[in-house]
Amino acid sequence: MNDTVIRARDLSKVYRLYAGPGYRFLDMFGMLGKRRGAYTEHAALDGVNLEIRRGEKVAIIGRNGAGKSTLLKLITRVIEPSSGAIDVKGHAHALLQIGTGFHPDFTGRQNVFAYLAQLGVVGRQAEAKYLEIVDFAELEEYIDQPVKTYSSGMGVRLMFSTATAIVPELLVLDEILGVGDAYFASKSYQRMRDLCDRQGTTLLLVTHDIYSAVKMCNRVVWIDRGRVLMDGAAPSVVKAYEDSIRLQEENRLRMKQQERLKQLEPIEVAPVRHMIIELQSRDNRPLPSPLYLRSLSVVIEKYRSSIEPAVTPFDEPDKPHLQRAGGGWGENTDWQGRSARPFLNYGSSFHKVAAVYPVPAAVLDRDALLEVEIEFWMDEAADVVVSAHVDDRAARLGALPAEVGRWATATLSVPFAAFQSRSEAVVLNTAGVQGSGAISVTQAGFVDAEGQAAFFLRHGELATLEIGYRIADPKLDERAQVVVAIHREGVLDVCRFISRNLCFRARERGSGTIRLRVPRLMLTDGHYSVTIMISSEGYYDREQTVFYSINEQVYCCISRMFEFAVEGSGLIGRGTLQVSEADWGLVGSS
Repeated sequence: MNDTVIRARDLSKVYRLYAGPGYRFLDMFGMLGKRRGAYTEHAALDGVNLEIRRGEKVAIIGRNGAGKSTLLKLITRVIEPSSGAIDVKGHAHALLQIGTGFHPDFTGRQNVFAYLAQLGVVGRQAEAKYLEIVDFAELEEYIDQPVKTYSSGMGVRLMFSTATAIVPELLVLDEILGVGDAYFASKSYQRMRDLCDRQGTTLLLVTHDIYSAVKMCNRVVWIDRGRVLMDGAAPSVVKAYEDSIRLQEENRLRMKQQERLKQLEPIEVAPVRHMIIELQSRDNRPLPSPLYLRSLSVVIEKYRSSIEPAVTPFDEPDKPHLQRAGGGWGENTDWQGRSARPFLNYGSSFHKVAAVYPVPAAVLDRDALLEVEIEFWMDEAADVVVSAHVDDRAARLGALPAEVGRWATATLSVPFAAFQSRSEAVVLNTAGVQGSGAISVTQAGFVDAEGQAAFFLRHGELATLEIGYRIADPKLDERAQVVVAIHREGVLDVCRFISRNLCFRARERGSGTIRLRVPRLMLTDGHYSVTIMISSEGYYDREQTVFYSINEQVYCCISRMFEFAVEGSGLIGRGTLQVSEADWGLVGSS
């Protein structure tokens, strides 16, 4: 416990948002009281519990307004908490914004000596540190110019170099390195590694660039709406954060639909609310085969509303209907003697379907029980979760039973008291599986000369990767691109392989094996993970403006699917990630 540098318990910070500047003025002098309508309260942090130990490198990520910077200001005592407690051991060197601690009218030299003086470093020791700082910042010709004349990148160079010249117990950086150039950022990351690994410095790094953060930090804390959403190893948090882009887009589409429905809800004698029932594959994985739906019924006490997907229209808000956008509904069909509509296992980045029911508001009582009856057929066992959404609240009813090869009926229920706000109902997905499912990866791994699984590979020797695949889209006929990315320690991209010439024809072969043969594996000793992605023809040959997890041109992507190790690189492999081969020769005559 003595190694704990930061301990936060139920930490909260609430800001008042005033209706006018006059109210802020009155509140400054304690004269506002509890005047109604004068302000609203916003919880920037809400009950955060966190422990960070000495020498840890921790990245804090999250979207704008999540509460990241507020947390750092509490840690560095810039502000005080509204409730809860935070205990910080040791002195923190914090760079929370450009210009922190530097006077714009002073020269770079004057600011450096002033900074060192406040740390008690003076005389010859200060002179020596000054020379180190200027050398690292590479600002010799500008050091005697006023800091206000520096570019933002130059200011970052000087501030970072100064803050890390004296080994800090706690180094806190808030998006500061994102302003500098790539060359200096690389130097800075190396210095931070040295401080943490050799000197025991604890690092807190706030950034929007999660991929840069995980190169530096092996622990990631993800904050969302003022709460710690996830705290764990970098590879797992990366998977969940990437999937959150899909969840964000999914929620945007859902809210857009609900706003449109709300405008059509009657407000006279019998108002209604639109309830959305969603069926979604767990972790958004493509289904192994289509799920056929015969009927979907909502039962609330004595109220009942039923939908037959095969004959129910799309997007007609004045009656029960199917929602087309952001889902995988197929065309109505006759299946095993009954009319049904399939929930397809390809074609959309969102592996779900939704039905919408106009429900009388009077039956949506907190003490009532919601039941959903579903008649379905699945050819292969599928993990399908059913949820209900009303306004901005949601609840999970459970999963469909794995009744294979016959028509089955499932009844799932949940009390309305169990409905939560969507932010509370979020379930993190760390599976790392994305894509529309037109082509799916069924298995993958390295094999030896006998075709047996190989988890330890030798540097400089043959490496063979086999990837099992299955085509779900019966019309697929193209040269889909296959990419294999290799990551060191689960986070650092080392190399990628790409194929543009493999032809996938569903009508000729619905499944098979992709083989990648590397004649001489030149990775150095270490542990690696493999990401596999199959995308549409030409995907990597043109700029993509849509993030891959919601891009329907991505057929399958499994992030960090499996791990392997490399041995035997020897002395030449030390201190590098890969030893490259080339043609060598002597040119000229004696």
